[in-house]
Amino acid sequence: MTISTISNYKLSFKKVIISGVFILAISQLKAQQKPLYTQYMFNPMAINPSFMAMDEMLNITLLGRSQWVGFEGAPNTQTVSMHTPFKTSNSFYGAILTRDNIGQVITETGGNLAYSRRVKIGDISWLALGVNGGFSYYNALYSTISPSSVGDPVFIDDRNTRLNLGMGFTFFNKKYYFGVSSPHFYGRDLSVEKNNTKTFTRPHFLLQTGGIFKLNYDLKLRPSILMKYVDGSPAQVDINTNLLVKDLYWFGAAYRYQDSFSLLASAYITPTILIGYSYDIPNFNNPNSARKSSHEIMLQFRMPVKGRDPLACFF
Repeated sequence: MTISTISNYKLSFKKVIISGVFILAISQLKAQQKPLYTQYMFNPMAINPSFMAMDEMLNITLLGRSQWVGFEGAPNTQTVSMHTPFKTSNSFYGAILTRDNIGQVITETGGNLAYSRRVKIGDISWLALGVNGGFSYYNALYSTISPSSVGDPVFIDDRNTRLNLGMGFTFFNKKYYFGVSSPHFYGRDLSVEKNNTKTFTRPHFLLQTGGIFKLNYDLKLRPSILMKYVDGSPAQVDINTNLLVKDLYWFGAAYRYQDSFSLLASAYITPTILIGYSYDIPNFNNPNSARKSSHEIMLQFRMPVKGRDPLACFF
């Protein structure tokens, strides 16, 4: 066997391995396409547009997530969101920008605008309805993985512009809330060339519930549950508990079913600026676990709005 033959066998074997890895990655993207957040309770507009109606302040949140740190090509996500009540009305407006990246191959960048309206039910409860819509650009440069594989359908680049529409509703009062949403309910490829044969958008359905309970003068407990479902993927459940100390510090823990455990901490460095961090520890009993930890950093600015009562905020 010549040296060139051995080299060709090595290249073929490498191609098979790379193809298998990315086929697996693509199948996972089809099932669970949108980024996950451990600190979702501080960035609620990302999971339900009607959550804006529970906040009486102007809220700007920046969030960065690095998943499976140390794993080459691991996902990373950056998000900027803003929402605010409109004057003294029961209307709320918001916007969110997101960049989701897997290695140097797959990137999706987009933004959504959101609107929410609430109505009072009884003396202390509200029902809010929210809608969101926007566009994103999906770019998958599969050809960069194996430039020599010209014509191989596995390595054909995939680019498209997508329309996204979503909705959600929330029932809430000062102590608890319950919401159902689908922030990525309808997606459509707007590209002239229909070359998105590898990926497609499926509706994402989420159920949220939680509450806030005053334990004593200095302590408040805030448990929450988030359930997520995408057709073709098992339902996922996040169970989270945060403790607010002296209205200044948050300490929390979370469990993502059969996936990971998380530790969370955040602090108000000024009355209007909150900084937070979460650390995800993989569930080593799960054979599908990436066996790598994930990190998330959050920075939030909260500012009063004229004519609104900041003490009426749920968050």
